[in-house]
Amino acid sequence: MSHPLRKIDDYRWEIPMDYKPGMRVPGLIYASKELIREIAKDRSFEQVANTACLPGVVRAATAMPDMHFGYGFPIGGVVATDAREGVISPGGVGFDINCGVRLATTLLRREDVLPKLRRVINTLYDEVPTGVGSKGILNLTPAEERDLMVQGARWMVERDMGNPEDLAHCEAGGCLEGANP
Repeated sequence: MSHPLRKIDDYRWEIPMDYKPGMRVPGLIYASKELIREIAKDRSFEQVANTACLPGVVRAATAMPDMHFGYGFPIGGVVATDAREGVISPGGVGFDINCGVRLATTLLRREDVLPKLRRVINTLYDEVPTGVGSKGILNLTPAEERDLMVQGARWMVERDMGNPEDLAHCEAGGCLEGANP
């Protein structure tokens, strides 16, 4: 590895603040030793160090086990910034095609939506499953859940819940090789 990672325990690794001038906090990566070897093949560690230099960054620039090279932050990178001195970065909010952030276009105009904005927001919150423990229209057995996690979007397409063309528009065809829930 060309990066000065310090092992904290079996699943946490630190990029110390003295790695790069301007780092305000350390980098903290959550990953197994095997994943660290894979992550080291791209420039994700450097992106973690860069996010540790952001104005107002608090405590640590972190990255999750699925991290990989992104546009500004590594995909899977997370930071908190101080409300008064911090920044909001599109590279941190996510604009990667498979980041979980979705964009939909409509023909609605601002003046159409503004009077009903609270109702629109509440309806979206009620109808779009988000977060741990949320409920959706699928009720999967544990075996089906595992198959879905391993096969990704292909699993959905094979069950007529997506189109084969959709896979061409998903990062890595909608399935990262080596998925192991």
